[in-house]
Amino acid sequence: MAFIEAKNIKKNFGRLEVLKGISLDVREGEVLAVIGPSGSGKSTLLRCLTQLETIGSGEISVGRVKMAGTENGRCRYAPAGDLHRIQLMTGLVFQNFHLFPHFSVLRNITEAPVHVLKMPPEEAREKALFLLSKMSLAEKADCYPYQLSGGQQQRVSIARALALNPKVLFFDEPTSALDPELTGEILKVIRDLAREKMTMMVVTHEMAFARDVADRVIFMDQGVVIEDGAPDKILVSPENERIKAFLNRFGEENWKS
Repeated sequence: MAFIEAKNIKKNFGRLEVLKGISLDVREGEVLAVIGPSGSGKSTLLRCLTQLETIGSGEISVGRVKMAGTENGRCRYAPAGDLHRIQLMTGLVFQNFHLFPHFSVLRNITEAPVHVLKMPPEEAREKALFLLSKMSLAEKADCYPYQLSGGQQQRVSIARALALNPKVLFFDEPTSALDPELTGEILKVIRDLAREKMTMMVVTHEMAFARDVADRVIFMDQGVVIEDGAPDKILVSPENERIKAFLNRFGEENWKS
């Protein structure tokens, strides 16, 4: 069953058409990797699905709750109550962490559950400590973001997203700000979540990760979906010449072995 459904999404920034009729779905428990060159609309797509941007036309549903649709040529969004329900079902992990620098690690994770979910502070604390332990960061609870490595900050941001009990997690290039050694830390966390059947949509340039972890891969270019299929079909033996040219930039020996 599709947890996310998007049909013919279009998005413009002024005269620049960034999304040119994107249609996709993400099924429950599925990991969908989104790949493609810079400027292809991948991050804008994620921002539209998480309500950080509004679409110009098309339809979006999350968890069978309609977010937006087009009626009589105009895009209309659902009432505020429905949009809030959708927000609580989704979590977004940014590429640059977006932690509150003046909050401790523990407070970064407990702030939203206490104020958004109205969770009792002690319950929020227990959940945060559990998530930090899961991220191998139990000893960092009282630290501040500046005291952490980039990989540790990103793991805290993942714990923060999980603290709201989302049904689906979106990752926008979660390793792009990290060096190769720290990248492995984050990919391991995402692999563990995949084994737990967490529904995820991951925009990534990590081809080996997409090959090994994703159930499906979407290749985007110039605001459209060029190909949607199994990782082996798209990453190992692509037939589309545009995808071949893109993958050749990464060097087959680095991720096809």
